[in-house]
Amino acid sequence: MTRKILITVTIYFLLLLVFSSLPMQAEAQSEKAKKKQIETAKKLVAEGDTYYRQKDYQAAIGKYAQATEVAPDYALAHFSKGIAQYNLGQYDSAIEALNESLKQGYTPIEVYKIRWEAFYQKKNYDAALIDLQQILKTNPSDPAFNFNLGKVYLAQSAYQNALDAYQKASNFDPKNADVHYFMALGYSALNNYAQQKAECLKAIDKGTKYRSECWVFIGQALQKEKKYDEAAQVFEKILLAKPDNREVYVNLAHIYRILNQFDKAISTTKKGLLAFPNDGDFFTNLSLYYSLADQPQEAINAARAAVNSLPNKHTGFTNLCRAYNDVKQYDAAVLACTTALRLNPGDGESNFYLGRAFAFQKKSKIATECYKKAVDGLLRLTSDNPDNPDGFYLLGNSHFAVGQNAEAISAYKKSLELSPKFAKARYNLGYIYALNRDKDSARQQLVELQKIDAALAEKLLQEINK
Repeated sequence: MTRKILITVTIYFLLLLVFSSLPMQAEAQSEKAKKKQIETAKKLVAEGDTYYRQKDYQAAIGKYAQATEVAPDYALAHFSKGIAQYNLGQYDSAIEALNESLKQGYTPIEVYKIRWEAFYQKKNYDAALIDLQQILKTNPSDPAFNFNLGKVYLAQSAYQNALDAYQKASNFDPKNADVHYFMALGYSALNNYAQQKAECLKAIDKGTKYRSECWVFIGQALQKEKKYDEAAQVFEKILLAKPDNREVYVNLAHIYRILNQFDKAISTTKKGLLAFPNDGDFFTNLSLYYSLADQPQEAINAARAAVNSLPNKHTGFTNLCRAYNDVKQYDAAVLACTTALRLNPGDGESNFYLGRAFAFQKKSKIATECYKKAVDGLLRLTSDNPDNPDGFYLLGNSHFAVGQNAEAISAYKKSLELSPKFAKARYNLGYIYALNRDKDSARQQLVELQKIDAALAEKLLQEINK
């Protein structure tokens, strides 16, 4: 009996040893399998890296994806996949992969260094900002990431924050020329033209790759500072080096218009049309300059081209109306202005020219109604465009047409502040002074007018002597 008990106990302990060792064996086998999975995943990632170095990102993604299937918790495979997807512009997928790598334990700072850019490309600037701020907590003096912080703030229109970030980037890397161009962007948005110009001069001096863009900014700053001759010289040089800059043609022509050099404004706009033959706005601008230069038939031709190119934009029809009035084709002027007002109801300029057309047709009552509407519309126009001398000139004309001489004088003065050589505005101002028997003020305008337009000066002199 004792022998039987002994045998039973022995068997029990043997079975206990066998069963207790099973979990350990299973765990060992699991670790072995996991190790094998990781080794396989590493090989797949290495193969993916080879494709990545060859810039075959799609093939690389395929290998990284295989690695994540073999070893779902292998953080490096997710991270590598995210970078490759970012390089292909697959930003949503890149963010998803990078998030997974973070979840699997990849170094956060390395994830942030890539993920912020994907967020930025998706215009998720708040998320990009958070990642960059996390990076800068660890590396506050990193010039590149301070620069990138400025870039995100600039995209958010947080211009002062952008400038602060760019300034730090410049402090930490004084040789960085491009940062000054981006600072100029910020100052431009804040209408600080002196600093815009100063930063661009620094950028050029340090050898920025944005050299041509900086010269444009310098020209714009000079234009805003009313240094028109200097601005014109800068823009002329830009076009010699880079004749495909649309904005420069527009700005340069506008400067020549301000300087009362309409032939140059016309010539510049024609050059712009050679570079941009399908741009209807150039035809619109050209028709305006022809009208100001007293070439109404050419203005009509340019305006017709403008309305053919931009049939749903009112400005071409408005300029066409203006030019038809100048050649005494009043029915055609009425039709053109009516079309302009259908496209842009309440437009002050169109109402003024329409009023002129009706006035020439002896329809004084309806003309007066148009002039009143013109005053309202042009007050809005000049409020929205306070640097537009032609707007104030037309506002003066409209005030005068409804008997508001004091308001007309004020509008003409403003026009002449913006464009001192605007001969038509100076003549009209002198004319009202003469009409009001203020001959001293009229003669002051005559003296200035004699410097810029002898024919109009002689005409004004006759009015003064009446």
